[in-house]
Amino acid sequence: MKITRSVRGFSKRFGWLIAELLFIFLGMYGAFLLERMHDEELDLLRKRQILHALIDEFKNYEEELSSASHSLDEGYGVPFFTAYSNGEKPFPRPIPFGGMGKVNTGIWEAMLQSGGIEVLEVEMIQKVQVFFKKLQDLLDLYSRFERLTENMILPEMDRSVAFFYQEKGSDLRDKYKWYVNSLFTVGMSLRELSVQASQTKGLLEQEFSQIEQKSKQENKVNSDAPNFLSSQSSSDIDDQCSSSELQVALKEGRDRDGNISHLMDQALEVLSVLNESLKVASTTFDEEFAVPFFTSYSEQAKPKPKPVKLKLLKEPLLERILLTQERLKKEISSENKILVFFDKCLDVNQIFNEFHNRTLSECSHNLENLYYEENSTVLRSEFEWYPSQMFSIGSELHVLCDQGVQIFNP
Repeated sequence: MKITRSVRGFSKRFGWLIAELLFIFLGMYGAFLLERMHDEELDLLRKRQILHALIDEFKNYEEELSSASHSLDEGYGVPFFTAYSNGEKPFPRPIPFGGMGKVNTGIWEAMLQSGGIEVLEVEMIQKVQVFFKKLQDLLDLYSRFERLTENMILPEMDRSVAFFYQEKGSDLRDKYKWYVNSLFTVGMSLRELSVQASQTKGLLEQEFSQIEQKSKQENKVNSDAPNFLSSQSSSDIDDQCSSSELQVALKEGRDRDGNISHLMDQALEVLSVLNESLKVASTTFDEEFAVPFFTSYSEQAKPKPKPVKLKLLKEPLLERILLTQERLKKEISSENKILVFFDKCLDVNQIFNEFHNRTLSECSHNLENLYYEENSTVLRSEFEWYPSQMFSIGSELHVLCDQGVQIFNP
């Protein structure tokens, strides 16, 4: 009997011991889960803060680079190249010193040193890193251009324009030929980087939006809660939206007429395809035609004008633009940003087609003496239109790419 009671007592104590160990294990495991959830919440909060900071930074990059690009083109690039391609002798004006001084890359270096980018996706890190690498290359290129103009042009500002050119012809002296190539390269790089800043900002905003949606879903308490927007009449919402907000309102379906919303959705879809087409055409135009010609021409290498076998807006896309444009004009103001943008694209497309056709008819020959005099590196007068129109069209394409992205991502 004593042995039996002893065994029962041991079994009872052993059971309590197992229960106590299980309770401790469950408590520790629960604490571990809570700590892990807390860490995930902190990582999510940190990621939101980093994305928000980068979005604000890229907004500044987009504005500053676009402003610098327009200022350089309108004040220096277009006037100089237009005159130079026409055989005139424009003065090689120094570019504005400190023109790129506002662009700051410090935030990315700070994030790299602090380890803040660890919460970002690898693909996103690579895209941002590529942008900052190109931005640093541009800053270095701009600084070199500034130093050259400071050392070689500023001391000769009191000279006549003839001092910078050869005695015969309208070619720059060998000492100053760098000006043409540098001015073109800096202008081209500014336009490309401005577009890339806008695209990178869009990717960051998309990632931030996904995080916001995830956070709202996790914090949602009552899925059957009434929707405030749906409880309002569409006319009340329209009254609250100003004319400048019409595009966003229609995009979200907050309109008085469902047909308008459907048409706007179609317009945004066409705009998306148009933006991609402009981007491809602009890149192809630069890489295959503009950059090779201007680089060679600035080095006095007598490049032959090349037929531009490229279409800006192909027929299917052109038809969609015209059809969407016609339908929208019946429903909304002709001053709508998308309609204005469509009109601008159609105008540039017509100019591009005229340039395309003229290059096919006049620049298909392979004889150097057809385009240049025997002892000259300047195009004959009958071909001076080629570099002038090429530079103007290239600038217009970059501006359209920039505007299209801004309209699609207001």
